[in-house]
Amino acid sequence: MPSQRNTQSLEKAKVRLKAGKAFYFTDFTGLPVAKLEKLRRELKKNQGEYLVAKNTLGSLALKDFGLTEEKAGKFFVGATGIAIAYDDPVALAKILKDTDNLKIKGGFIEGEYFDAAAVVRLSQIPSKKVLLGGVVGSLNIIGNFVYTLESILRSLVYTIEAMKTKEVK
Repeated sequence: MPSQRNTQSLEKAKVRLKAGKAFYFTDFTGLPVAKLEKLRRELKKNQGEYLVAKNTLGSLALKDFGLTEEKAGKFFVGATGIAIAYDDPVALAKILKDTDNLKIKGGFIEGEYFDAAAVVRLSQIPSKKVLLGGVVGSLNIIGNFVYTLESILRSLVYTIEAMKTKEVK
């Protein structure tokens, strides 16, 4: 019979996981407490959270998300931490990749399983802010192009008007 404490921990973990868009599984062995706390603060700044759960409770919590025991068993070996991304999965992947002594085991992003190599590749994608900045820059270029076309048409109209005025005189 599971203890009341474990049952409560399981329910809290399920609530946190349901709110997340992505989960990254990490091995934090060898990571000093000060760096772990710094990691938690950094994740929180980027709409994320770092959860350390017992392996059994973690695998039970992930069953609700369609992760089979076989796949969950790959993640929950040794010291396992779960980084939960509530907004931008790429930003959290970058933070985890750049943290020393933190080994990425894999991830579960919007219903899809990713191995450690795929999570590292994901971390190399530009962040959401950078991509949105590129879109805005592209719109600015389009605006400049429209302005240029408008000035060419204006010049054409003025030339035609000048020719018309010259013919009348």
